[in-house]
Amino acid sequence: MWKRVAYAAITAVILQSVWIGGGFGTGREIVEFIVKYGSLAWVSILTSAIILVIALVPSFEVARIFKAYDYMTWTKQFLWKFWWLFDIAFILLAWIVIAVVGAAAGFMLSDIAGIPFWLSAALAIALVALLHFFGRKVIEAYWVVGTIGLYVMYFVIWAYVLALKGGVSLTNLAAGLSQGTTSEAIVDGFKYTLYNLCVVMPALQSVDRYKGRTESLIATVLTVALVYGAATVIWLCFMAYYPEVIGMTAPWYEILKSLGAGWIVVIYVFWIFYTLVETALGMVYAIIRRVDAQLKLRGKALNRRSEALLSLAILAVSIVTAQAGLVYLVAQGYGTMAWVFFGVYFIPVVTIGVVRLLKPEWNKEFWAKA
Repeated sequence: MWKRVAYAAITAVILQSVWIGGGFGTGREIVEFIVKYGSLAWVSILTSAIILVIALVPSFEVARIFKAYDYMTWTKQFLWKFWWLFDIAFILLAWIVIAVVGAAAGFMLSDIAGIPFWLSAALAIALVALLHFFGRKVIEAYWVVGTIGLYVMYFVIWAYVLALKGGVSLTNLAAGLSQGTTSEAIVDGFKYTLYNLCVVMPALQSVDRYKGRTESLIATVLTVALVYGAATVIWLCFMAYYPEVIGMTAPWYEILKSLGAGWIVVIYVFWIFYTLVETALGMVYAIIRRVDAQLKLRGKALNRRSEALLSLAILAVSIVTAQAGLVYLVAQGYGTMAWVFFGVYFIPVVTIGVVRLLKPEWNKEFWAKA
């Protein structure tokens, strides 16, 4: 049983690593979809958590039951021959995500260490390519180390900010400071989970270790706890700077600098760069697994050198997009892709996907033609 829990935990760690690295690292994304509602932000958090539970369990089960461990094979189980719609959507979103990661890493390293944007981008690209060269076990180890280091770092900065500004945060919450309506908070919470469902793709291969539904349920519970536990504490920290935080490009970085937390800022930048690389790594890993699955249909396969070179090419093209600016990419790119994923992922997997899980033999020959 402990081994089964460990396998589920690896899936949760992958999901958390890819999600939180780019999503919580700078704080910009969580401000855009959650914190901007102030005292109403709990509505966005609760909505987002519920939607995630609804989506994750059938997602893992489709992968397990039909042995679909790459997203091409996986989407064929509920989109049939229209799986290519998801392919286009995922590649576009991966492009945006990697661009956001590049923009965030470039912004912080340039500001704190005077490192040119192109050099910080080159460091991220080289690291991702190197990890792909060493393969799955090293990549998973990188994610596990990142999760432990990230949460240790977060506990430090959460305690630091709340110790200094916790009273202000509680005062602002008690005063009911907010903007927008409850319905708008619900919609943004819904959108926040929808586009972040892309983090499931790099985690699909980890499902090949599952023995039953238990792992899918445990992985879902652990993921929700890791992601939304952190989201709630970040909301409390940011309420001390509400509403000014809404206009910050990289809220965590700017808040820590304003508090004069020099040594904490250095630790923060190191771990955030590490976890931003985790996010880029996850998106590239999912694409490479998909390419490998396509090649295997033709009797070929990617070797480690090919994987490293392909990851270099994907990252180099994507990071150019980072010049569009972090705030614009988060506000416009993610918001649009949320509704795309609603159509090509969420609705199909919770309808057709669930029906196929309940009746695996339903139109088996039809689905085999995908």
